[in-house]
Amino acid sequence: MLFQKKNEQKRYSLPDNVLLKAEDLRVNIKIDGAVLNAVRGIDLELKSCETLGLVGESGCGKSVTSKEVIGINPSNCSSTGSILFKRKDGTVLNLLELERDGAEYRAIRGNEIAMIFQEPMTAFSPLYTIGNQMSEIILIHHPEATKKDAKEKIIEMMKLVGIANPEIRFDQYPHEFSGGMLQRALIAMMLSNEPDLLIADEPTTALDVTIQAQILDLMKRLQSELGMSILFITHDLGIVASMCQRVAVMYLGEIVEFGSVRQIFHNPKHPYTGNLLRSLPRIDSDREEKLYAIKGVVPVPVDLPEACGFHERCEQCMEGICDKRFPPVIEVEPGHFVRCALYGKSEG
Repeated sequence: MLFQKKNEQKRYSLPDNVLLKAEDLRVNIKIDGAVLNAVRGIDLELKSCETLGLVGESGCGKSVTSKEVIGINPSNCSSTGSILFKRKDGTVLNLLELERDGAEYRAIRGNEIAMIFQEPMTAFSPLYTIGNQMSEIILIHHPEATKKDAKEKIIEMMKLVGIANPEIRFDQYPHEFSGGMLQRALIAMMLSNEPDLLIADEPTTALDVTIQAQILDLMKRLQSELGMSILFITHDLGIVASMCQRVAVMYLGEIVEFGSVRQIFHNPKHPYTGNLLRSLPRIDSDREEKLYAIKGVVPVPVDLPEACGFHERCEQCMEGICDKRFPPVIEVEPGHFVRCALYGKSEG
């Protein structure tokens, strides 16, 4: 069976400009006898050297999707569909077919696909020095490297991300770093093996605005220098506008709209996308005007009806259609897709 799987993986292919492609990806989570449908059949494509924004409210499945790509969801999660990834040698694998703790996935995780998590303050152990922890990712993926080689590489990366006095900082502990410096150290560690794909899961959430801007500029510069792709996960549309080329808007485990930044911001089609944009503060708005708030909350994804996931919160809901049928994906203009009954007839 193992040999058969390896042979099957060799038959996968992707276009030359595509690095990652998810097709009908579904992730279910078993909790207390119930099954949460956290990700409900998404299709996603990330091109080489592109920054793709994955946007949505908390609880919509963004982080579960990203963790499924890197294979670190907990054991109570099960997945179907496919996640095709093009390795450095050009071979294409379906990541869902790999053993999570197998040698092949471990060779990819942290080496060809790296991930920056939301909270830099908890990303490092307080018991070991920053340099010790940062060096580990090099020594794991490059057994031929010595500790001296790893230290030289980490110091080089610390300089690259703007950490002053890296030779001194290398031997310091996490509590001696500020939040912004820890985030820079985390970025340096994740980029030390020069991955093809960097997953950034709300990397600036815990940082103040000034440091946030510095981190975003740093990521754009490093992407240009290293030629990597970035899957940028956030709920902040302002960051998306400055960081990304294309955007996938996610709601209740589905991608409800997908397109270029210009298409999404200037011509939003899905009511949810439009409401997200309306909730942003505007410099030309009346000082007394309250920010728009989308009514309700994201439903718990258990025993969901065959209907549009947003219909209960949608001001444009059509009774008998949106609450009864699951809308298909419609291409409203080249490269701009929306899942909404307002644009075409629902299947059923």
